[in-house]
Amino acid sequence: MHAGLVFALVFAPALAAAERPLVGDVEHGDALIKEAGGTVKVSGAWLNASSDSVLVKQISQGKGGFPEVDSENPLDHWDILAAYRARNTDLRDLAPSATHVYVTETVLDDNAQTRLKDQAKIPAAAITAERRVFVLYDLNGDGKGVGGDYEFVGHKETRKRDQLKRDKKLGYVVFLPLPGFRGGSYELAVAFDKDIKITGAEIRGPKGESADELNQAAQRFLGKGARGKYDPIKAGGAGKAIGELSGPLSDAFLIAAESAYMYEVEERDYFAFD
Repeated sequence: MHAGLVFALVFAPALAAAERPLVGDVEHGDALIKEAGGTVKVSGAWLNASSDSVLVKQISQGKGGFPEVDSENPLDHWDILAAYRARNTDLRDLAPSATHVYVTETVLDDNAQTRLKDQAKIPAAAITAERRVFVLYDLNGDGKGVGGDYEFVGHKETRKRDQLKRDKKLGYVVFLPLPGFRGGSYELAVAFDKDIKITGAEIRGPKGESADELNQAAQRFLGKGARGKYDPIKAGGAGKAIGELSGPLSDAFLIAAESAYMYEVEERDYFAFD
């Protein structure tokens, strides 16, 4: 994973992605997963929805989408998590300045889908209405983050959610496939700030491999984008990777932004009487 993919302003990394050690033995984790008849799932939206401590508990119980492993050894459970982390983009690498994350499920309404089709010219087949959105907050106000696990906030945790004021919001992260790109088997994790400008991007291949050439090209999209704009995003530079990536990444980002707008409608309703 490339530290340079993280924008250097609001999301300035407290710890570069390349410097964060995986807690656990990836090879041993792979072996345990294989013995259990499982495979490593490549889905950042799934893996990043909970803290490490919650994920390890799910692994120990064989729940939450993890294979049932015949081991009660906590070190084995951490090895399994390391195997999953090695093949999925880590939310913390895209937003190290956050302290809290609100995890929400959004659904694009008819107007949103029409905007994407008519204004952004995205084919209807590429638009998935349901999308998980990670909304990032810095409740400490110091831009230093927490240096580890975030405080995760769910829809029903109203006392915690009441603290997530709009002036504390940093931005969003969305995980989604790159539409029309190599069969749709590559996943993009895109981060953008409150003004809907791209602050980070990470691409993973079908088996969770970090796509180095594509990620280098993705850096050229940082700082692009704008609220309410549906024009295709143009990255500077030339080359095969840029040429191949520009259209799919632009489409994916516009879909992600529209998903964030859907959350903002919910947010306005929630805090209407503040």
